[in-house]
Amino acid sequence: MSLLRRYFPRTYLARRNLLRARTRTILAILTVAIGVVAVGGLGIFGLAFEADQQATLGDIGNEVRVEAPQQFFSEDDPPELDERRLERVREIAGDAEMTVIRESERNFGGGGEITLPTFALGVTNPKPTYNVVQGEIPDDWNSGAAIDQRTAEFEELSIGDPVTVNGRLQRVTAIIEQPQGFSAIESTNGAALLPMDLVEPGEQPYRGVIIYADNAVEADDIASDLEAELNGPLREDQDQFTVESTEEEAETVEQQFTSTNRFLLAVGSVSLLIAAISITNVQLMSARERRTEIGVLRAVGYGRLDILAIMLLEALFMGLVAAVVGVGLTLGAGAVINDVLLGDPTAFQPDTVQYLVGSFAFGVGICVLAGIVPAWIASRERPAEALSG
Repeated sequence: MSLLRRYFPRTYLARRNLLRARTRTILAILTVAIGVVAVGGLGIFGLAFEADQQATLGDIGNEVRVEAPQQFFSEDDPPELDERRLERVREIAGDAEMTVIRESERNFGGGGEITLPTFALGVTNPKPTYNVVQGEIPDDWNSGAAIDQRTAEFEELSIGDPVTVNGRLQRVTAIIEQPQGFSAIESTNGAALLPMDLVEPGEQPYRGVIIYADNAVEADDIASDLEAELNGPLREDQDQFTVESTEEEAETVEQQFTSTNRFLLAVGSVSLLIAAISITNVQLMSARERRTEIGVLRAVGYGRLDILAIMLLEALFMGLVAAVVGVGLTLGAGAVINDVLLGDPTAFQPDTVQYLVGSFAFGVGICVLAGIVPAWIASRERPAEALSG
């Protein structure tokens, strides 16, 4: 007699019953394992998708934008973003990266043949703000012009071609993407980007500033300080400086990611509910087929609690095996997902462990819960009725 049978008879009987109905047990385990993969795999997919989108969008919550009031459309004498105010902006920004933009109304000629009614933009530290698609903007940028793709296409310009900007001949050193929007601080709208020293102040010395903080909290603090510094001394009837932090946009994106993950988990949970129905059906069929056997066990001294424990142990064993198989398959699926979205099969996110543990526990719990009703029904059988069939 085996030690398992001698010291743990309930466990022995539960194991024996599952092995006797091997095919049905395997199918039930696979059903639950698929549910575990659905929950864990969709959770990992949500995390990988979020990481991929965050890498694509960048640190959108770390940006602070300061825009001076429009001089042209204002009836009063609006405040300017002058050197004194710009110096205070630099002090408040501290070590954060910053792009400063100044515009000047000038004619821009392309190839000496076409003159566009555009302007030049003087820019300091353009790399964080403008995406270069051709050529390059050197770190020690002190000559040469950068133009957007629309201007390059319209003027048929390429890297190295001469252009006349502010009455001076410059070489095209870089072609940049056209920033989105028409009122954005960094919007070019056909203008040429030049080093700040090459652009003389116009009616509005500086158009605006874009600050890139280390994190969203620092960005929010900088925005609050700038709001107080720039707009605090102004009268209520004066035009205000526009100070914007993208923290709210970042929070909106985070909420969208959270909602997406919850939806994916809900879809995966449906698979586990289907698995629970399958386990319940298997246990009910098993109890019906073993009705006579249950009657014999009751007749030789096994109580209702024993029958209940045996049936629940069967459900527990199926749940444990299914959860282990499901977690293993989930890791494999997660590696494929990471490879497709992030380019690295091992790039599992920190919250992956939570999804794996949660799907494991959910799979085992669903099996045990699904086995309660069949186990209760089997334990309530009267020995005489069970033996009579």
